[in-house]
Amino acid sequence: MKRAGLLLALLLVLLTGCSSKTPKIDEYTWVMTSVQSMEAGGQAVAYGEGGSSTLEGAKQIELVCEAQGGNLTLTERTNDRTYIGTYQQSQRDSKSTIYEVDVDGTSGVAVAAMTTYQDGTQDSTLIFNLGDYTVNFFAK
Repeated sequence: MKRAGLLLALLLVLLTGCSSKTPKIDEYTWVMTSVQSMEAGGQAVAYGEGGSSTLEGAKQIELVCEAQGGNLTLTERTNDRTYIGTYQQSQRDSKSTIYEVDVDGTSGVAVAAMTTYQDGTQDSTLIFNLGDYTVNFFAK
């Protein structure tokens, strides 16, 4: 699990473009774009508004993440559920900020960085690796 989280963090750092401003987890309200599952071969088992999945049975949900003072709140508005957690910055460089996170007893890694597209546009991105799941967010 720890190895997968570190690989995810390294991959995100390599795929992100240069930016003068590295996003931090507590600077935005984050909106979930997809939840990928290792058990489903990395396919999206859930997706946010405007998203999609090729996996039969994948569900559209509205999940929002907010962070402040070391505390995380993930609110699943679709089913009126709230998940509580903590975060602690473990590394920061010019391209990304990496956090150790725990959400409802599941420990993992989160990475905040700028994602640069082929056309040069950028979006602040937050990716959680928690257990068998990878949760992708964009800043709102």
